[in-house]
Amino acid sequence: MHRARLRSAFWFAVVIGTYVGAAKVGIRLGVAHGVITPVWAPSGIALAALVILGLRYWPAVAIGAFVANVTSDSSAGVAAGIAVGNTLEAVVGAALLRRFGFRPELDRVRSVIVLTVCGALLSTAIAATNGVTILTLADQRVDPYGTAWVLWWFGDAVGDLMVAPLLLVLSAWRRARLTTAQLVEGAALLAAIAGASVVVFVAGAWRYPYLLFPPLLWAAIRFKSVGAATASFVVGAIGTWGAVAGKVPIGAETATERVQVAQALFALIAVSLLVVGATLEEREAGSSELFTIASRLSEAQALAHIGSWEWDIRRDAVTWSDELYRIYGREPDSGSVDYASYLELLHPADRAFVDSTVQRAVEERRPFAFEHRIVRPDGTERVISSRGQVIVEGDELVAMLGTAQDITEQRQAERLRDDILSAVSHELRTPLTAVLGFAVTLEQRRNELSDKELGRIVAELVGAARRLERLLVDLLDVERLRRGAVDISRGTVDVVELVEGAVAACELDGRRVDISGGPVTAEIDGAKVERVVENLILNAVKHTPQEGSIHVRLDALGDDLLLAVEDEGPGVANEHKDNVFEMFNRGAKVLSATPGAGIGLALVSRFAEAHGGRSWVEDRPGGGASFRVLLPGCVVG
Repeated sequence: MHRARLRSAFWFAVVIGTYVGAAKVGIRLGVAHGVITPVWAPSGIALAALVILGLRYWPAVAIGAFVANVTSDSSAGVAAGIAVGNTLEAVVGAALLRRFGFRPELDRVRSVIVLTVCGALLSTAIAATNGVTILTLADQRVDPYGTAWVLWWFGDAVGDLMVAPLLLVLSAWRRARLTTAQLVEGAALLAAIAGASVVVFVAGAWRYPYLLFPPLLWAAIRFKSVGAATASFVVGAIGTWGAVAGKVPIGAETATERVQVAQALFALIAVSLLVVGATLEEREAGSSELFTIASRLSEAQALAHIGSWEWDIRRDAVTWSDELYRIYGREPDSGSVDYASYLELLHPADRAFVDSTVQRAVEERRPFAFEHRIVRPDGTERVISSRGQVIVEGDELVAMLGTAQDITEQRQAERLRDDILSAVSHELRTPLTAVLGFAVTLEQRRNELSDKELGRIVAELVGAARRLERLLVDLLDVERLRRGAVDISRGTVDVVELVEGAVAACELDGRRVDISGGPVTAEIDGAKVERVVENLILNAVKHTPQEGSIHVRLDALGDDLLLAVEDEGPGVANEHKDNVFEMFNRGAKVLSATPGAGIGLALVSRFAEAHGGRSWVEDRPGGGASFRVLLPGCVVG
């Protein structure tokens, strides 16, 4: 609180001191008519102070105006009356600026216009009218009322246009971080403007005012509003000095009129430069906003896997967004695209369909939407959903606009859902039918059944229930894997004992299982590896004839564990070996009658990958398939 009061007192004193000092300079010039002068910087100081510091500083303006006038041969009453008008001018001007959305940075053309109209043209009429009227009533007016009013109004207006912008933009820039290069450039520019102004307005080279144009434009272009305000103030101050000293041969009857003409020109230069600076600020801000919007659009497209495109039909030029290049597996700077090269990127089987759809949209001039496949440079296929509309100018078809979305994962999820529903409906039907049939038998004939028959029915019910449980567990694991919610919890496990336990839990229906290799101890997730063994055994059971044998082998390859499960079935054709571990893939159609949902081997592959390993299938010597799982870096004994 104490520091805030000290800060307020400091700025209060600064406003009073600068106001009085600037007023004394203007009044003591030879072009002043008493307290009326064409050079009146205090109006700009007062306006900037109330805009920057707030309207509560109006007493500082009032005190400054009173002191400046009472010490310039004006009576206390006259000085107080003039101070009232000067204070109202600043208060009304600052209020009008705020009312119309004025920005002290002067980085909008609207703000320059508001400052010119409300600050320099309108509010200054208050002080001029009040001051000239007070002097008239006190019988201290030197010139006719109209002449005195114009001189007073003109001095205040020029002060608002020359001084206020400089203070406003410097206040807004006080926290700006300029580089060393910018500081050096700014200092050199300021020196050039000041030097050129002295040469033109003081040293007698008034015939060469165009020497000022390059540095003035340089200031506005390079430093925008702050450059324009600073440059116009320096030129105006030095030019006014030259006009007061009679160094500028402007055709006028008196020195006062000469200064007025010069300052009118400087005010025009100031407004022009401020407009240039504000225009550049707006352009820069607009470019920045467009860049931000484009960046957000690009991020949104990347998140949604949606790219946009435009086809200029007249030039046969296709423009893609960056995300669309990524969707097609290409770099954004990989070259231009035309319609023919676009078709080459499509899956060969879909090109005719896409071309006919686009051509029909061109002929009918109607929007279109379709799905198609593309082939990326690395050979992978993606599914794309494309939408577009036709742009017509008059009767001429000029362009097409549209979007393309990568929906591969969406379609895979839909296919997975359909496969799950198909597997569930198929695999649940058999055990549920068995459960229902045996349950009905028990309900209707339990008193007629022998103990042996009851035992067989209960065993069948237990087997069907276990098959249902196994299917549900597999489906739950599929969902966990899809969400990435499967964690590996490693522990020291006797692998041979684990395999024996998994085999014992499987229904072999008379098939023999030979286990060789070991003993092996490994750091693995026992529950996950047990599921691997179980699924491999059950897969072998499906393809091994009854009374046949299933062979399980455990090998420690250094610190890697190799698990092999071999059956005596028909084996796996070469064309199916690469995809037999895919979800819901059940191999060749000739084996479609073999029971199973196509989940078990997929879980084997996923659990192996979770351990950092892999799974594959080979031909077994003598016939059959050899399914193998390698778990690296886990053997400890």
